[in-house]
Amino acid sequence: MNSLGCLTLVILALLVGPANSFGQGLEKVRIVYASRGLPFFSAFVARDMKFYQKHGLDVELIQMAPRIAITALATSQVDYSLNIGSTMRAAMRGAPVRAVASSTVAPFFALVSKEPNIQALKGKTLGVSDFGGTNYQVTRMVLNHYGLVPLKDVQILSIGEEKVILDALLAGRINGAMLSPPWPFEAEKHGFKIILKASDVVQFPFAGICTTTDKIKNNREQIKKVIRAEIDSLRFIRERRQETIDMIVKLFKMDKEIAQKSYDFASVFFSRDARIQPEAARRLIALEKENGDIKGDVDVGHIAELSLVEEVLR
Repeated sequence: MNSLGCLTLVILALLVGPANSFGQGLEKVRIVYASRGLPFFSAFVARDMKFYQKHGLDVELIQMAPRIAITALATSQVDYSLNIGSTMRAAMRGAPVRAVASSTVAPFFALVSKEPNIQALKGKTLGVSDFGGTNYQVTRMVLNHYGLVPLKDVQILSIGEEKVILDALLAGRINGAMLSPPWPFEAEKHGFKIILKASDVVQFPFAGICTTTDKIKNNREQIKKVIRAEIDSLRFIRERRQETIDMIVKLFKMDKEIAQKSYDFASVFFSRDARIQPEAARRLIALEKENGDIKGDVDVGHIAELSLVEEVLR
């Protein structure tokens, strides 16, 4: 069997699950996300607070590695992806996908290690979730910013979701990792420290709603339902601190102190209105060009459809 056939089987295996009884009159949609961390927290708020149901949707959230998620989205095996960074990068290379809303305004990864600073990581190993994901891309950008060449000066190991990366860190398999809350604060309990925040180096959309060009053309009303639920969720996160912290405790099985630290670290990065800022999208394009990953001209319209959020906000 060729590699494409194998990949399709992997996607189908991830998607197939027990049959569910769906709510009457609700549209069934599948949304994929990369890992259980605060970057994708708004989707879990929308699910648990029934914002999806409020807007007529029956949503299944599916965890999937970014590289597989791109194929699943582009071939319409899922309806939406929250992996906005990897999706926009795929769009730069011609994939029929676009970002339609932004949940966050910057990556809120923190580089965690026992080393005193980032230069001390030369010759060491960092863990990432997936070589196709934003976690890897941000790690690479931060290393380059500080004069370290990824895969030469610093080795990078693809491990899986962030909780598994944390386990590898605690076991000594890696020397550091770019983690999103709550995991950096869990690492602190074991003697690690936050060396730097990724947002000090790079700022572009980190998580958000992405879909296919075909759905944008043919089913704009469904997309707007997803965006409305997202805006409700973002408002909840920003305005209802204590309830949000309680949800973090429950979802991530973290103690309250870590949940509070995670909320205070991340809450400022959640978008107020789900808009994708054109300058932030252009910044991501510029970074990809600077790294030599894309050639030719790419404008914002190649990677994002801005009009849907504006229609919802009106």
